[in-house]
Amino acid sequence: MVHSLRQNNIRLSRFFLTLVSGGLITLVFPKLSWAETPSFPQPRSTSPEPTLTSTAETVTSTSPNSASQNVQDLQPANLEVRSVENIADAAHLFGSAPQAINPQIHAEEINAIETPAISPEVSFSPLTMSGTEHPFSDASSERRLSEVLAAGFQNATLLADAPNDPEGDEAGTRSNKWDPGRPDSHAPIGVMGDHTHSKSEVMLSYRYMRMGMSGNLDGRNNLTPEEVLADFQITPLRMTTEMHMFGAMYAPTDELTLMVMAPYVIKSMDHLTRMGTNFTTNSEGFGDIRLSGLYKVFDRSNQRIHFNAGISFPTGSISEKDATPAGPNQVLPYPMQTGSGTFNLMPGITYLGQAGSWSWGGQGMGTIRLGRNVQEYRLGNQLSLTAWGARKWSKSISTSLRLKGRILGNNVGEDPRLAPGNLLEPPLIPTIDPELRGGSRVDLSVGLNFLAQKGFLKGHRFALEAGLPIFQSLSGPQLENDFTITVGWQKAFKP
Repeated sequence: MVHSLRQNNIRLSRFFLTLVSGGLITLVFPKLSWAETPSFPQPRSTSPEPTLTSTAETVTSTSPNSASQNVQDLQPANLEVRSVENIADAAHLFGSAPQAINPQIHAEEINAIETPAISPEVSFSPLTMSGTEHPFSDASSERRLSEVLAAGFQNATLLADAPNDPEGDEAGTRSNKWDPGRPDSHAPIGVMGDHTHSKSEVMLSYRYMRMGMSGNLDGRNNLTPEEVLADFQITPLRMTTEMHMFGAMYAPTDELTLMVMAPYVIKSMDHLTRMGTNFTTNSEGFGDIRLSGLYKVFDRSNQRIHFNAGISFPTGSISEKDATPAGPNQVLPYPMQTGSGTFNLMPGITYLGQAGSWSWGGQGMGTIRLGRNVQEYRLGNQLSLTAWGARKWSKSISTSLRLKGRILGNNVGEDPRLAPGNLLEPPLIPTIDPELRGGSRVDLSVGLNFLAQKGFLKGHRFALEAGLPIFQSLSGPQLENDFTITVGWQKAFKP
């Protein structure tokens, strides 16, 4: 607020200074170049020089007839006409960009105002003026004075409203309104619920995410397969998760945007037994469908803030099965299921900013499980925080760098179909232990956004983001993350 008040005071001061300087300069020296010193040709009259008196006395002058003749004789015709330039130079002295002057006010229009020349026979006192008639005493002169001051007022208004930052987009100016037409006006593609839309706007989207995991961690310590098999009959070796995410957004108002996302999940996990046998389990199907509302609460000075309020529905499966060494159609462990089995709240807040060719943002999101599912367990609650910065290289291309941290809790309760495996000695496999599902992780990702500006793809967005973990601490043994890659397409339109 203090910064805003200071900016307003600067603009107000600039307005009045420019108004006074522009109007007076045009008024007094309408046909002088700014660089020239005002001078007048000597009058032809041989009248004596005016006599100056003290400030308390009236200054005397020559006769009115002589003064009138001198006014007609003063014709500074040889001086260069630069009335508009003079106003621009004056504005420059007071810190305003000359480019902000209204180009529609031309030099010939201002110079058409016949400002009367001031005769040296008109004598001035600090307190009084005597001699010839006041040069702006008649109605036509007052009208001309009003026109000059109006021109100065118009240009002063433009100069006062001109942005302080000379950098900006193609026009060289900087707007305080959010620009949704930039490639970086959307967050990196790995962030969801990152932006809102204007009233009645619709956006369709598709994302493909692939995540690879291999090797086991206990805390931050790497474990070899042999070390895991010392405590379990089977160890996971690697896992691949693929997710196809179909999304849609609709804005019933400028403040509220609704979002729905339906994922289709494909999972695969490789294993090794104590006997040296390798086997792979697979699962696929729709995951939990998410419905969210994004409500914008701040939109000013190239910055936006909106709240995220979402809920997921238990449309994913918690009964995926596959063949294992224990037999066919065995219920798969927790990480191989495609859903949670519970309703989950997903509250959050998102901040966005733009300045010149740069943009940035941050988001905090939580996942809160509501009760337990039909198998009397629930997955752990989750908190994720992410922040990013992006650089716009052209109207179509931007790149980004993003940091994301995630904390995941252990499961609460236990699936009775998996419990017998934990009663074995040694236990069957780490992935069925509800106490070995939590942990924390920090990823660093780089991204690329592309917004088509012409052709049949105009308005279509394409994006890519790839991330690697830079920190992991897991309740293990548990597979660690190796990489995450997300590609996506988005298209907004008004039906």
